Amino acid sequence: MMKKNIGSVVGLYPTPVTIVGTEIDGKVNWINIAHVGIIGIDYMLLSMNKVHYSNEGIKKNRTVSINLVNQDMLVEADYVGIVSGKNVDKSEVFEYFIGKLKGAPLIKNAPVVMECEVIDIYDMKQYDNFIVKPVNTYVDEQYLTENGKIDYEKVKPILFEMPNRQYLRTGNVVAKCWNIGNEYKK
Repeated sequence: MMKKNIGSVVGLYPTPVTIVGTEIDGKVNWINIAHVGIIGIDYMLLSMNKVHYSNEGIKKNRTVSINLVNQDMLVEADYVGIVSGKNVDKSEVFEYFIGKLKGAPLIKNAPVVMECEVIDIYDMKQYDNFIVKPVNTYVDEQYLTENGKIDYEKVKPILFEMPNRQYLRTGNVVAKCWNIGNEYKK
């Protein structure tokens, strides 16, 4: 089979759907962000178009929350990505609580929520790229393994796939990392 060159296309989709929480002028604001990434094992990246209202709060507070989305939250999650906090009060879309960091509201019914501090901001032509460090991660106990790790097979995070503009469900475990490779034979 011949591969076709489709140009300069980011081919790393799908990515997890997250709801980013911040506070702007004393009011909670939410936005759906799926341009997220992991930097090493202790930092993350939020890449957000400069037109987003939430960027203002993140820059001012130097804190932000990242909330994983499961299917039960999908309608609300999509909604906060459709409307702008400049024009619509989104503070009551999700029931939330405040952890230890001011300006980083956390969604109560999200299976995994992280309070993060902003470590750095990489300014690009069209995007603010926030490098963040999780300070506290809260997980509903039903989503933990027996040894206290997040069980993503139970969390079932929703994924975002940009080229076709659709949400996907995560699947089941297919193999154990750093194990299945032992089956390789030359």
